[in-house]
Amino acid sequence: MAAQLGRRPSRVERPSLDEKMDDAKSYRVVASNAIKNPAKVLGNVTKKPMTLNFICMCAVASVFDIIGLFLNEVPGVGIAIQIIADTTFIPWFYFSGIKFNGKRIGSMASTSILESIPFVGNLPFILLNVIYSYYSK
Repeated sequence: MAAQLGRRPSRVERPSLDEKMDDAKSYRVVASNAIKNPAKVLGNVTKKPMTLNFICMCAVASVFDIIGLFLNEVPGVGIAIQIIADTTFIPWFYFSGIKFNGKRIGSMASTSILESIPFVGNLPFILLNVIYSYYSK
């Protein structure tokens, strides 16, 4: 009732010291279990946080995709944009500490092939490749 009215509860409405101690013990038990198994506490949190480096990579990839969207109908432009994007992102990933394995090389190759197809190249494959390469193991 006191909480609903926004006033301080009277002594009759306040919990006793024993009730407070029981609540404190249960919180300590819950907290100690959470520390023992942090995977349950974290849940579906990604292992890599979103950094400024990743945001810049996505921005540059978006610029490449927008340029490709408007100039993809010109023959050879899609291939040229993909070559420039590959020569930009491969060193960028390497200097960011992300090594290339077979999955990342395969995704770069498939992105290069898909960007060279005239109407399919309008989709943002470079941005999707950057996101996949950054977060894949």
